[in-house]
Amino acid sequence: MSGIQKSSALNNEPTMNASDFDKQLLRFVKDFCAPYDEMRKGLEKARVSVVDKNNHYGKDLPAWPLDTVYVSVDGFMNLYSILYDIPNMTDDLDQLVEDEVIEKAADVIITTTILCGCLSWDKVRNIVHINNKQLDDSLLDCPCASLAKLPQWAICFNTVEQNLLWNERPVAGVIFYRSFISNDLKEALQVSSNTANNVLDGEPEATINNLSTLIIYNDGEIIIGPYIELCSSGSINSYFNNMSNPLLNNYDEIAKAADQFSRKIFKLLAYFLENLDNLKNAKGEKVSFAPNPEPFKTKKGYRLFGSDRISSYYLD
Repeated sequence: MSGIQKSSALNNEPTMNASDFDKQLLRFVKDFCAPYDEMRKGLEKARVSVVDKNNHYGKDLPAWPLDTVYVSVDGFMNLYSILYDIPNMTDDLDQLVEDEVIEKAADVIITTTILCGCLSWDKVRNIVHINNKQLDDSLLDCPCASLAKLPQWAICFNTVEQNLLWNERPVAGVIFYRSFISNDLKEALQVSSNTANNVLDGEPEATINNLSTLIIYNDGEIIIGPYIELCSSGSINSYFNNMSNPLLNNYDEIAKAADQFSRKIFKLLAYFLENLDNLKNAKGEKVSFAPNPEPFKTKKGYRLFGSDRISSYYLD
């Protein structure tokens, strides 16, 4: 299955109001995740097993920083392979010819990457609305690692009013979430660098440790967007400078547009993180983010409850 999907839930109107965006985005995520309901249930079992000593469902899954990441990407791939009979990324791909290996691996990686973001957001269901304004570039002078601890597993921004273009198309929303790949896939990914450098305070070593994005178009298409390597030294500005300058020197217009877009959406996130105390609801009342869902003991055992409705936050 392709990792890029469309839904009829989001229309192609570039001027959706906040309420319409909230409702349509939730329907879109439900539509996108519906074929993977077993995946959603599997993830809940894995997280419950952390506190439920009688539940060993997730005992063989890779470790990940449980308080800040809903699921590690490699743990997700393992579950995906088991539930949907996809060749195991580390064991079974050698049974396929080279072209099939590349195609299968790319399809699984793209699909699971998008699902990681969607399912992480679906457990918290927040949307942040920020008035269209010119944000200062100095917002990106903060360290890359400062973006590691989002107030929830994933954060969705309504960007309808931000006039953002990605691949020359208007962007309706952006979801930020952590992409954490443990050292279990280090050999399979042929990572030769010292992954001990990919460590954030209080977290295990990582082969890959990124803050990733999903781009949501007005017509309901969702694709993988820009990311930041959280363990990179220096500021976010310097990170983008290092990433883009070799391309910009070649006058690559596509690279320039991608660099400008990346800076704009990460400025939105940095501005949001600086103003968590100024968030309001639709009535103008001060609000704050709820903590992430935690396993809760019921008469039928532990359960992991998430939000059953959209929580909207507004920032001037």
